Amino acid sequence: MTPEETKEIQKCLETVSSILLQNTPSEQLKDFGSIELAVRDRVLKEVAPEIGKFFKQQQSDRSRLPPEKSRPAWVNGE
Repeated sequence: MTPEETKEIQKCLETVSSILLQNTPSEQLKDFGSIELAVRDRVLKEVAPEIGKFFKQQQSDRSRLPPEKSRPAWVNGE
């Protein structure tokens, strides 16, 4: 991952974090343990499924390509 991509991910995560914080009840934000549970719950319910859909779609798109094109370039020696 390039430094620019890392910065982009960080910016997106800050946006997502802000949205999740605004939509998390204040009683779940009283101590580190409850914050951790709230974050984990939100990630599992909101974030992970979307990331999973994206990777599933990518895998599906690759399965329609010829075998030599469906693998990452580095596997093919490119």
